[in-house]
Amino acid sequence: MGVLIGTPYTKGAGYFLNNKNAKREEADIQTCSHCQAVIFMQQWKKDGAWCGKCMKPICANCGARAAVRGCELFVKKLEKFAEQQMRFQKFV
Repeated sequence: MGVLIGTPYTKGAGYFLNNKNAKREEADIQTCSHCQAVIFMQQWKKDGAWCGKCMKPICANCGARAAVRGCELFVKKLEKFAEQQMRFQKFV
């Protein structure tokens, strides 16, 4: 069985190659913009999600969260955490 490479939305994608097993695995991969999980693009076509606000593919878990909470970019979470730490340091 051949693996299809060059799936849609793979601009800027990485390439996964696993030669450790007897079975060689290859795939296009990206990271979820909401949680930084690795997304195998062939699997994403079946069960992944798309964030319409940041216009990027996201994993299935973040797709369920985005339906309720909206777009939560990982970079924004880091900035919020850093800001909280700076405020705490000023307080102490």
